[in-house]
Amino acid sequence: MAEGSAGRDGGARAGGRFAALGALVMALAVIVGATGDHLVAGRVGAEGMHIYDIAERFQFYHGLGLLLIGVLIRQYGKRRLLYVAGGLMALGILLFCGGLYLLVLSGDGFWAFFAPLGGTSLIAAWLSLALGLWRASAT
Repeated sequence: MAEGSAGRDGGARAGGRFAALGALVMALAVIVGATGDHLVAGRVGAEGMHIYDIAERFQFYHGLGLLLIGVLIRQYGKRRLLYVAGGLMALGILLFCGGLYLLVLSGDGFWAFFAPLGGTSLIAAWLSLALGLWRASAT
């Protein structure tokens, strides 16, 4: 049985969940942005706000990525690399953005350790998505 032919119903369900997660991540990015402007900006310096803004921007972009992955899973059905891409993207958002938010809000450099791990996960997610789409287009 081909990778994507294992039933589109399961793909529709999982795709919907990834899309919903992406929408939730984007809603949280709006909340984080407003919180940053109203509460965080007065408590951290310019460099801290720059880091916070990077985390917010990456959160929003990768929330869109999760939404896209959900739509693609619904379109192509169950494809292992699309699931991998979604999982890696969710993990990358948590590690990269979460690490940067905690770095800025706590002032503890320990949290900076998670940003490169999250960034690597985000890169791997986009590469998995590219390969998954390449393979899906060949069937």
